[in-house]
Amino acid sequence: MKVGLDLDGLNLQSGGIGRYAVNLINHLNPLLKDSPQDEMLVFFHHSFEKGLIRKKSHMKFIPEFTRVKSNVLRKGVFLPLALRKWDLDLFHGVDHVGLPFLYKDKKCQYIVTIHDLITRIFPYKFSFKHRLIQNSLLSLVLRKADKVIAVSRSTKQDLLRFYPQCEEKIKVIYEGVEPHFYPRNAQEVQRVRRKYHIDQNYFLFLGTLEPRKNIGRVVESFIRFKQETPAELKLVITGRKGWLYKGILEQIRRSPYSQDLLFTDFVEDEDLPALYSGAEVFLYPSLYEGFGLPLLEAMACGAPVITSNGSSLRELAEGSALLVNPWKEDQLIQAMKRMIKDSQIKTQLKKKGLERVKEFSWRKTAEETLKLYKEISR
Repeated sequence: MKVGLDLDGLNLQSGGIGRYAVNLINHLNPLLKDSPQDEMLVFFHHSFEKGLIRKKSHMKFIPEFTRVKSNVLRKGVFLPLALRKWDLDLFHGVDHVGLPFLYKDKKCQYIVTIHDLITRIFPYKFSFKHRLIQNSLLSLVLRKADKVIAVSRSTKQDLLRFYPQCEEKIKVIYEGVEPHFYPRNAQEVQRVRRKYHIDQNYFLFLGTLEPRKNIGRVVESFIRFKQETPAELKLVITGRKGWLYKGILEQIRRSPYSQDLLFTDFVEDEDLPALYSGAEVFLYPSLYEGFGLPLLEAMACGAPVITSNGSSLRELAEGSALLVNPWKEDQLIQAMKRMIKDSQIKTQLKKKGLERVKEFSWRKTAEETLKLYKEISR
């Protein structure tokens, strides 16, 4: 079986999709046989970090059309030519525009992974041009795909809501948690606190700075929490800058508690486990997530979690976190107060979270994905 994947410049700083792509390939690798019958071809753009992939003898890096900057041209016109040239049995697009969407090679089976339907769920958050392009491409990709991987039951339901004709194509395969996410000792936590100048106990928020992540409401809730309680706590905000991030940073700067609001920007992957482990509470009341990897990573590191009661987050938390309506500041504030005042609930949630994450692994993701490959390439 000759399998192709297109990474298109993805890396760990690309967020959840980059982490998905890297971990899927690295865990598929040992499952494939070192034989002429099994071969993996990784098509990549110029910015992809090849060092993230543990290369095996049956793997080839294919730098096809790396100078083509337009994603539409590359996926729509040039990638189909590359698939025909390399005579693939199966091609897997790891995000919703990852497939050749204008031409379908009849010899090659197509699988696409859908992570979320954000432009459908929150259309008013995007420009008309952006919605038109993304939704048009998604429709084309879903039409060409032989199978569709949804990363959660929530994402599957979103797909059925907008694209009911795809029902027979959809397979839910959860993402996993990397093994280096586990509770770290006090020495490691202290090292990371010094590195990022965290001089008090802290709530932690992690996510791209953009409206969907609900960071503005998290900041306002923290300010009210500080006004209503004597707790000496900071809010540490970690994540790369996304769209409309300037307003969020201005909100932090103008706050009367700006000295207690610390923005670290992007944190190195090696520092994340200790940062999670040291948090009093991990705050993740996102408005919408197709999966929500940070929630599971935090649980794996022993952090008690407050998260949303909607989208995939309720599905993943499964009684292992405090759930709030992400639109209601009062609910978030009350949950924060409860966590700080009630050490028993924190202890219970830590224990439940550590048990819950045992159900998610990238090896399991890879095994289920490979099983799907074999089913459709027969």
